[in-house]
Amino acid sequence: MSPKHRLTHEGARRRAEREREVGLDADDEAARWLAEHDPPEPERPKSVGKSKALHRWRQHPPRP
Repeated sequence: MSPKHRLTHEGARRRAEREREVGLDADDEAARWLAEHDPPEPERPKSVGKSKALHRWRQHPPRP
């Protein structure tokens, strides 16, 4: 028996393309399981919306 070949970058790209073309059937048992067991999306951190300049301004000491 011959050893398995390693998956190359090109091979991984082709495999991903094939899997995207096939897609998931909504009535498929695996698709239903994935839909039921998907973790909830994490909340977006509040700091993402705040400006870095605002934080710099708050940390900067007041001018005399």
